[in-house]
Amino acid sequence: MKKYINQLTIILLALGAFVTGTSEFVVSGILELISFELDVSIAMAGQLITIYSLSYAIGALVLVMLTAKFDRKKVLLYAISMVMLGNLVAFFSYNFVMLMLSRIIMAMSGGLYIVVATNYAAQITVPEKRGSAMATVITGFTVSLVLGVPIGTLLAGYVDWHYIFLIIALGTVLLLAGLYKLLPAIKGNQPLPFKQQLHIMKDKRVLTGLLTTIFWILGYTMVFAYIAPLLSNTAGFSIRMTSIALFVLGSFAFIGSRFGGYAVDKWGPNRTISLSLSVHIVTLFVLAFTQYSTTGIFITLAVWGIATWTTTPAKQFYLVSLKPQSAETVLSFNTALMNIGMMLGSALGGVIIQYLDVIHLSWIAGISVIIALVFIRWSLYLNHHVETIND
Repeated sequence: MKKYINQLTIILLALGAFVTGTSEFVVSGILELISFELDVSIAMAGQLITIYSLSYAIGALVLVMLTAKFDRKKVLLYAISMVMLGNLVAFFSYNFVMLMLSRIIMAMSGGLYIVVATNYAAQITVPEKRGSAMATVITGFTVSLVLGVPIGTLLAGYVDWHYIFLIIALGTVLLLAGLYKLLPAIKGNQPLPFKQQLHIMKDKRVLTGLLTTIFWILGYTMVFAYIAPLLSNTAGFSIRMTSIALFVLGSFAFIGSRFGGYAVDKWGPNRTISLSLSVHIVTLFVLAFTQYSTTGIFITLAVWGIATWTTTPAKQFYLVSLKPQSAETVLSFNTALMNIGMMLGSALGGVIIQYLDVIHLSWIAGISVIIALVFIRWSLYLNHHVETIND
């Protein structure tokens, strides 16, 4: 019985990740609508993604550290409650500053939630299934790309975009009730001093692994943050076609996240991460040529979704395996740096579309993912060397 309760709990944790992911990414699909209504440029509207990523990093790092000694169930419930509050503020946002404030609230609490939820999933399952459990939470995040973002984008074609955030907030109420009932209590731990946490970064395997995170997600976000203006400018997509394209991307991202959990349990993180990053690179360079064709776009987005999100659970599993005794700390650094990469990607993407052209986004993003591949190969080489010495 306990096994089934834990499985249901992990699904609820994944639904929480779905809520945070939809709150974060839906802006990409409605960027042009926000830009028009609030009378700001698309590049400025894109900074909603930048500020979200920065705030998410603070939540994932600083708030995780500040709340480490508190009961993890309470921390998780407070975090998802604040995500709900942030969406309500977004619903009432009729100027750009207030919308920015809503992004800060939902991002800081979302960053805290994802770190605690991912570690929760690993704690309440058997050791040989931890990779899959962590992947399930990540899957919730990617399902927001499958359903949350395209449905939100499609709805924005028929109703005021503010109502998207109200719907998210109302859905969060039900989730909160389920988590309150099913989550087992897990005691907090005395937080490591920040200097001691930084000491983990002295391990070059961890450092290079975390640098991989920055450049991998930077390349992804540079394109994804501006996917709506990219598709409308190159292929002439309407908001309906953009929502379909996002559904395709999200559907294959879901497949990728599930495959990533399976692959890391079966073949290990080394092969899974290296292969998925390689395909990611090729896809971004190919997109520079296929972005003018409807069929080409759909095929490229499908491959891109699988490759990108296969990397996620495999890389998290790899980082935790390096420092299993400091799993939450490593995950918080990874989540924080992931969002710093998102912040840099959306900011750099905004510069590119303002001073160059939106058509250049994909191949420039591909260069960033090449750097990520170099760093992960370095990290894997160092880890192999350490393992050889220990043997």
